[in-house]
Amino acid sequence: MKLLLIYFFVLGFICIRDLFKVKNFDDYVVAGRKQSSPFVFMSLMATVLGASATVGIAARAESIGFAAFWWLAVGAIGFWFQAAFLSKPVHDLDVRTLPEIAEKTVGKTGRKLVALIIAVSWIGIIAAQFAAVAGFIGLVLGHEAGTQSVLITAVIVIVYTLLGGQLSVVRTDALQFGILTLGFFAAAIYLFGGFSGAENAALQAAGNLAASSSTVNSAGLATFGSFNLLNEKFGTSDLAIMLFTIGGAYFLGPDVISRNLVAKDATSARKAVVAGSFAILAFSVIIVLLGMWAATYTPATAGSATNPLFRLASGVLPLPLAALLSVGLLSALLSSADTCLINSAAIFGSDILNTRRISVVRISVVVIGIIATYLALQGKDIIGLLTMAYSVYTPGIVAPLAVAIIAHKRFKVKKTLWYAGVIIGGLFGLIPAILASTAKIQSPAYLPLVGIAISLAFALASLRKK
Repeated sequence: MKLLLIYFFVLGFICIRDLFKVKNFDDYVVAGRKQSSPFVFMSLMATVLGASATVGIAARAESIGFAAFWWLAVGAIGFWFQAAFLSKPVHDLDVRTLPEIAEKTVGKTGRKLVALIIAVSWIGIIAAQFAAVAGFIGLVLGHEAGTQSVLITAVIVIVYTLLGGQLSVVRTDALQFGILTLGFFAAAIYLFGGFSGAENAALQAAGNLAASSSTVNSAGLATFGSFNLLNEKFGTSDLAIMLFTIGGAYFLGPDVISRNLVAKDATSARKAVVAGSFAILAFSVIIVLLGMWAATYTPATAGSATNPLFRLASGVLPLPLAALLSVGLLSALLSSADTCLINSAAIFGSDILNTRRISVVRISVVVIGIIATYLALQGKDIIGLLTMAYSVYTPGIVAPLAVAIIAHKRFKVKKTLWYAGVIIGGLFGLIPAILASTAKIQSPAYLPLVGIAISLAFALASLRKK
């Protein structure tokens, strides 16, 4: 608990310092647009290593084994394509938000359409991040994730985002990335560095008496079974769907593109994305191995934490490493929540309300934060209903907007065809999500891929030479 207080105190110090550095809209929304490649890299990493990329991957590793590696691996592929095709043209457009890219390449209606989708759906994503952080804080405080944990989480994220804006987010991201790197890699080194008697003692303390000292010392990674990248629980079709849906968000997602917009130049943005592509591969391996270790030696039991990483932090690792991993997990969760919050507020103020007043964006931070808090308190079903709009983004927007960016200087866009591609492609993502959430009807998993193909075809057909 004391470590958490120190951690929050440091975050508070950073945001108060940045409060006095914010002089204009660019400072607040894109951190002055002057960040060097190392800061862009650390902020990018802290942004993508959120709840789904830490506790989510660990949980998937428990169910599908090493194939969970693909969750971040397809992100690395998305980053490679972003570096090759988008990093320079996006930065050269000199914009402040992703919807503004749509206006410069397609038109004002495109900006409003993209802004509306992101502004609505990202509230649900922020709520989901709040719920994930609250679950962790509840574990640390010794009670279930309830109202108190959600409110603590919301206040922390809203306050330091409100005060320092993107400047604080970039600075805290650098701190959080350093902490989460130390936490995850230190835990991996301890667990896989020889399987000494200390590990066996930790296992027994966690209640897993079946893992005897001799078994652990002699088995090591071999006890995990197959390390195949594909298996009966995760096959080629699953990988194809993940490559385009998840990988598409890494290729042209609002949060990853926002890191491009804070860079001082296109070269810094591109270098950060390339470095990030290799870094997330390393993190994917580490997180999957930690999840498989926990699943093998400390499987979930009645009264234990459900997530493998939480079990490692609460019963297996020695106190210093457990504390480090815990703060690392908290850093991963908070760093995604603050980025989503500042980006949503900036889009709401700049792209929907058509103002670049800092006061309006700050008010938007508070309002969006409060709505997200309310949704987090209501439970996962409501969050799921709201985040259905996220299903529109990859099949409906990624391909058309990428085509518009790449073709911007050489082609004009026939707007009716472009908008038709966005709407039809998005429906192929939204309708299955609605059916699954409301009527519990499972549609074919490949429908979002059909949506991507349709939106891409319409986008290409919309191009006219200048």
